[in-house]
Amino acid sequence: MGSNPIEQVVAYRDESPQHQIVLPEFFMSAKPITNSQYEKFVKSTGHKKPGHWIGGVVPENRKDHPVTYIDWADANQFAKWCGARLPTEAEWEKSARGIDGRKFPWGEDDPTEENANFGNLIGDTTKVGIYKDGASTYGVLDLAGNVWEWTSSLHFDYPYKLDDGRENADTWGARVVRGGNYLHAGKNIRCADRHSIFPTARDIYIGFRVVTDDFSTINQKSEIDFEWKRVPAGEFLMGSEFTPIVGEAPDPEYFGVSKHGANRPADFDNEIPQHKILLDKYRISKTPVTNAQYEIFTKATGYRVPGHWPEGVVTPELANHPVVYVDWADVQAFCTWSGVHLPTEPQWERAARGIDGRIWPWGNFPPNKELANYGQTDKTGRTNPVGAYPAGASPEGLLDMAGNVWEMVGSAYRPYPYNGSDGRENLDLPEEYVLRGGSFYSPHGRYLRTTARSMNYQFRRRDHIGFRVVQNG
Repeated sequence: MGSNPIEQVVAYRDESPQHQIVLPEFFMSAKPITNSQYEKFVKSTGHKKPGHWIGGVVPENRKDHPVTYIDWADANQFAKWCGARLPTEAEWEKSARGIDGRKFPWGEDDPTEENANFGNLIGDTTKVGIYKDGASTYGVLDLAGNVWEWTSSLHFDYPYKLDDGRENADTWGARVVRGGNYLHAGKNIRCADRHSIFPTARDIYIGFRVVTDDFSTINQKSEIDFEWKRVPAGEFLMGSEFTPIVGEAPDPEYFGVSKHGANRPADFDNEIPQHKILLDKYRISKTPVTNAQYEIFTKATGYRVPGHWPEGVVTPELANHPVVYVDWADVQAFCTWSGVHLPTEPQWERAARGIDGRIWPWGNFPPNKELANYGQTDKTGRTNPVGAYPAGASPEGLLDMAGNVWEMVGSAYRPYPYNGSDGRENLDLPEEYVLRGGSFYSPHGRYLRTTARSMNYQFRRRDHIGFRVVQNG
C-alpha cells in the first residue's frame, strides 16, 4: 500500500513508511454509491435526504452520479441498512492498486480524460462507471477522481495496524478519505494518496462505496446491484517512501480556473455586471465567529458541537480560530440565539472593499503571506487565529475578509445585478447560497478578491467554511 515517489509525483509524509499488509478476501462495490441507490435507503428508512436534492427529489440527470453531501455517519447508516460496511483504508487501497504497487488503478501512466474525472476538466461529478479505462486490476471503477470516498479508518500514522484503534467507530478523530475528487491534479488521485476529514463534514466532493466479506449479511430487500468485485486474500504493498521535495511549486491545476462553462469561484463571469447598491447602515463583526464564541452558544443551549472539537471541547489552541464544520442550520441557530444574522452579499462586499471599489480589502495590490492566510496545501492547510493579519484589514478595520475561511452570507447564489427583493434573501430556499472571501485552501489571490463569489448548499460542512454576523441599524 502506498507508492514510491517518482519525478513528477509527490509522495506525502503521511504515506510513509511503505509496508506490506496481509488482508483476507473481501468484495468491493464496483462503483461509488449513486444518488439513485441512496434514494432507496432514504425511502426505506426515512433517513434525511442529502441537501442538494432539490425539493427532496433526486434530479433526473444526477441519478447515476455518486451521492454526495453525506457525512461519515450517513454513509455508515446506509452500509448498515444494506448489510455491508465501509472499507478500511487498507481494503480501499488494495482494491485500487492490486499487489504490484501501481501508482494509479490502471497502472503507471498518468491520468487522462479517458480514465478519470480530475483536474477540474469538467467541473462536476460524472456518472459512475463511465471511465472503463480507469478500472483497477480487480475491475473496480472510479477509484481515481470524481469524488473522495469515506473509509472506516481514523487518520493515524503508518504503518497501518488493524488492532491499534484506528478502526474503532466510537473514537473521536478525523477519518480517511481516498481517491481524490474531480478538482484534484493527478498526484492527488494516486492509489496511495490519503486525506483526513472530520466525520461531520458534508461536501459536494465526498461520497463512498461499500464492502462485504459475507454475502449472507447483505439485505436483498434493498434491491441494489452492487456489482461486487472480488479482492482475493493475500499481501500487498501499502504506503510510500516519503522524499521531501525542496521548493516544490504549487500545482497550477489544483483548484485552478475552470476549463468548462460552469460558474465557479474566481471565474469572474458570475461577478458581472458591475452595479451600484444603496445600503442602510449596519454593524458587522470585526472577525469571523470563533470557536470560543460558538462554545458559549453550545453551552448555553445544549446545541451539538462541531465535529473537530476534541471530545467536544474547545482547546486553548482552537479557541481563537474561526469556527468551522458548521452548516446553515447551525449558523442560523447561533444567529437566532445571539440576536444577529448573516450579512447579505452586498453588506459583506461593502465591508470588505469600502466605497472606492478596491480589489482586495487592503487595496489594489495582490496578497502575500503578511496580508492573508491562503495558498496552503490540501494536506497540511488549516485555519489561523482570527485577526492574525492586521495588515490585511479593510477600510473600516475588519479583519480576515480575505482568506482563512470562506464566509457564509445570507444571499442565495443568483445572477447579478443584485436585487434584494427577488427572493434571494429568503433563508429557506432549496438552492445554493453564496460564500465570500476565499480560504486557506485558496491557491492564489483571485479567490481572495472582494468581488469573488463561491457557493454551497445549506447542508455543507467543511474545515474551510465559517461565518461572521451583522446587526442592522
